Amino acid sequence: MNTDEQLESVVQQFLHAIPHCRILGMEPEHVTSEGVVISMPYNEELEANPGTGIIHSGAITTLMDSAFGMSACIALPGFETCPTIDLRIDHLGLPDPFKPVRCFAEAYRVTKTVVFTRGVAYQDDRDEPFAHGVGTFMRTGRTLSEMAKELAK
Repeated sequence: MNTDEQLESVVQQFLHAIPHCRILGMEPEHVTSEGVVISMPYNEELEANPGTGIIHSGAITTLMDSAFGMSACIALPGFETCPTIDLRIDHLGLPDPFKPVRCFAEAYRVTKTVVFTRGVAYQDDRDEPFAHGVGTFMRTGRTLSEMAKELAK
């Protein structure tokens, strides 16, 4: 079993390795074997309509897909890379303007070939989400460190 510190290290590596996660300013807030909470700060460049302070739903979807993917990776003993197979996001409303957003994600079922995830996007209270979703991720059998070595070649 992996410790919470090991899981947080994997999530940090994930966020650092994926350029769009870095560009969007994603940061881990909480990482355990039960799931992850990833935050994304407000940035005026991410506004749906300039001057509104509302983060575009595309950026929120990217946050949720990334958090779901992280929860899939850390649910496996070897921290496999897990590309998205399917993603469904229901936007229940708008986030509050000029505030950061968060995503809680958990892997709730792992099979030999697929990891099933779910979660919510929220701001201050996880029980008051403005979006929720599910995602499925393919198990590749390749660990993050194996993939990093391949990319370095």
